[in-house]
Amino acid sequence: MYGAIEAGGTKFNLALANDQGKIIKEKTLPTKSPQEVLAQIISFYQDHPVKALGLGLFGPVELDPKNKNFGHLLNTPKEGWRNYPFYQELNQALPQTNLVLETDVNVAGLGEYYLGNGLGKKSLLYLTVGTGIGGSYIYKGHPLQGLSHPEMGHILLRPHPKDSFSGTCPYHDYCLEGMAAGPSIYARYQELGQNLGPHHEVWTFLAHYLAQALVSYTVILRPDQITLGGGVMHSPGLLDKVKENFQAYFHDYLPLPPLDDYIKTPKLKDRSGISGALLLVLDEKTKKQLILDANLERGN
Repeated sequence: MYGAIEAGGTKFNLALANDQGKIIKEKTLPTKSPQEVLAQIISFYQDHPVKALGLGLFGPVELDPKNKNFGHLLNTPKEGWRNYPFYQELNQALPQTNLVLETDVNVAGLGEYYLGNGLGKKSLLYLTVGTGIGGSYIYKGHPLQGLSHPEMGHILLRPHPKDSFSGTCPYHDYCLEGMAAGPSIYARYQELGQNLGPHHEVWTFLAHYLAQALVSYTVILRPDQITLGGGVMHSPGLLDKVKENFQAYFHDYLPLPPLDDYIKTPKLKDRSGISGALLLVLDEKTKKQLILDANLERGN
C-alpha cells in the first residue's frame, strides 16, 4: 500500500492507494494547528499502514536534506506554522514508512506533467491560485530547484490603475500572492470571492495580475504549457479574462501555441496534487503503467 498527502494552507488531502497505484480511500482535514493536523494524519496511517508516503507540503519549506532545517516550514504567513518541523515530526511518528517530501505545488505540477496537461510535452508550468499562490516549473519530469524551490507567488507587479489595494503579503507590497490570492479578495471587500458575481471588478484586477505574472514566466522559462489551478480559478470567466489580458500584454512577442492550449485549468481538476504526491513514491513499473493508461485515455 502507498500513501499520499497534499498539504495546503486550507486543507490536507490524505489518500491510500493499492499496489497498482489506484486510490482506494481518502480523507480531508482542515489546516488547523500543526499539532492537531499531525495527530489526525498519524492516526490515519497507523490504521492504514503504508510502505511509502508522498508528502506535498505548502511552503516555503526547506527541501535540502543536508540542511539542519530540512522539512521545516520557513517564513510562511500561515499562523502557527512558521518554522515548524513538520516532516521530522511525521517521520518520527511513522518510522516504518518511507516519507518523501516535496512542495504542494510541485506535486500538483508533477501530477499534471505526467498524467494531465503535460502529456507528451517537455515542460509545464503549474500555478496554484488559492489561499496562497505558488508555482512549479517541471522540465523533463523534474521540478526546477536552485537554492530552494521557486516562490513564484512573490514576484512584484504593476497595480491596476483602479485598484487602490496594496496586498495582504506581510513581506511585500504589490506581489502576486498579496494581490491575487483568495485572501486578497476578502481583504478588499470583506466578502468571499464565491459570493461576488462574475462581473465584479475584482476579477478584472485578478486577471490583470495573473496575466502579468504569466508573461514574466513565459519570457523567463518558456514552458510548453501553463496550467492554472487552485480554488480561485473556479470563478466563472476568470480563465478567459486572464488569457485576454495575457494576449494584450504579450503582444505576440514570441511564438506560442494557441492560447486555449497554452493556458488551461488542470486536466486532473482538483486531483493534480494528490496524484503527484502519489507519483513521488510509486515504483517505476507502476508509475509507467499509470502514464500509459493516461496516454491511452487521451488517445495519444
